[in-house]
Amino acid sequence: MKVLLMGAVALTLAAGKAVAQPASDYTMQNKCVVANSLCFIVRAPAADLSATKRVDLMNDRLAYILGYERLTPDNIRVREQASGHAIYVGNSLLIDVTSNDAAADKTTTKALAHEWVSRLRAALPQARPTMYSGYAAPNSRREAKR
Repeated sequence: MKVLLMGAVALTLAAGKAVAQPASDYTMQNKCVVANSLCFIVRAPAADLSATKRVDLMNDRLAYILGYERLTPDNIRVREQASGHAIYVGNSLLIDVTSNDAAADKTTTKALAHEWVSRLRAALPQARPTMYSGYAAPNSRREAKR
């Protein structure tokens, strides 16, 4: 029975239909975690990218965004596009929210994008490292002797 059920799930995923699963079923490779906050889970592939590859691409974009974009809540927004909706931080695309993502969460692309943006607006402003003004570089000779 288990083999038959697993085969049915695999066939459903191969057919491009999303199957909703709880967050605990996903590894960190599928999760967007910013400033120790789970912002969203990429549950579905898009175009020729697996869910994991989409998160890898999003992490590359996030590295740029953290360094160069203004991380204020009003600068994190949803844009409508032909394939659904997309999340932008400033002028930088973070991730596309596709119909497969929406189907996996049993919602619409617009509603899902706004849900993800809501969480990102809380987490991203806390993600940029700040300079600690009281920091002094350790004396390398003294530290080396210890």
